[in-house]
Amino acid sequence: MCIMWCFASSAEWLAQQLVLEFKRKWLPSHVHRRGRQSLRSTGGVEVKTGSLTEEIRLRTRMRGTLNWAPPSFQIIFSIQPQQRRSEVVALQHYLCAGCGTEVEPRYIKKLRHCEYLGRYFCDCCHSGSEAVIPGRVLSNWDFSRYSVSDFSKQLLDSVWSQPLFDLSSVGKALWSKVKDLDRFRELREQLIGIRKLLKACRLSERVLAEFEPLPAHLLDEPLLFSMEDLYRVKKGQLVAQARALLTAAVEHVDNCELCRGRGFICEFCRAKDIIFPFQKDKCQRCPVCKTCFHKDCFLGKRCPKCTRIHATRTEICCWEPLHLSGMSS
Repeated sequence: MCIMWCFASSAEWLAQQLVLEFKRKWLPSHVHRRGRQSLRSTGGVEVKTGSLTEEIRLRTRMRGTLNWAPPSFQIIFSIQPQQRRSEVVALQHYLCAGCGTEVEPRYIKKLRHCEYLGRYFCDCCHSGSEAVIPGRVLSNWDFSRYSVSDFSKQLLDSVWSQPLFDLSSVGKALWSKVKDLDRFRELREQLIGIRKLLKACRLSERVLAEFEPLPAHLLDEPLLFSMEDLYRVKKGQLVAQARALLTAAVEHVDNCELCRGRGFICEFCRAKDIIFPFQKDKCQRCPVCKTCFHKDCFLGKRCPKCTRIHATRTEICCWEPLHLSGMSS
């Protein structure tokens, strides 16, 4: 399972256009070209002289040759299966996966394995770099560093901070395995709720500024993580940051008359404490009118606000026919 980034196709197209323009500058006149044969492609295909575009297409083919192409920029979410070195190298046609250099069978032990791509590389394409493998994080919560090729190292470093991982699609088991991950999800829901309240308050500039160090994508929908985010969860840093941020935001709300004015009084118990939607531990919202009540008070009961609205609508429906009949008489 992977996300393909189509940089290669555009680069190939540009290269073909440049070659085409270059060839046009150096083509001999029609008289001199008569009777000549075109150059053969890498696969030995002969092309008519007039079909220059077809010749370029066959000569360039795709990146590489029929038996080899350089690695593609892709995000791999799974762990590469364990296979024998001899089998993998044979599938690579005894070519380095990075540069296509041919390797004699007796020298395959000198090739270096890339844990990310599951292929073997020569020492020019694999300098012994190590990196965290996304598939191992998503499957086993394993942040150990494994040997990777230079290409994979560059790729993984470039996406380290990018939010690419939706744990509702990949790595679903992590929610139950990793307690801190589930704690962060709960804190995130509260932060999203309280931030909406703070944005409506003209006195909340200071506390809203404290949200800025938290990566913005963590408060967006859908929830996407970067490898860096997951690593910070592993270290306990992300949960600590979210908890401190929530504490600061709650302190503002508790001491701000404007914010408190947007809270709710539970209509069941009429207690004096003001409750807010972000208080997931004690607040329950009516799914219809969105009014807030204490969780313990709302259990098994009908929403009083919805009951009033229904009664008012019923009364209006009954009153309108009587009013119209009175006007007609």
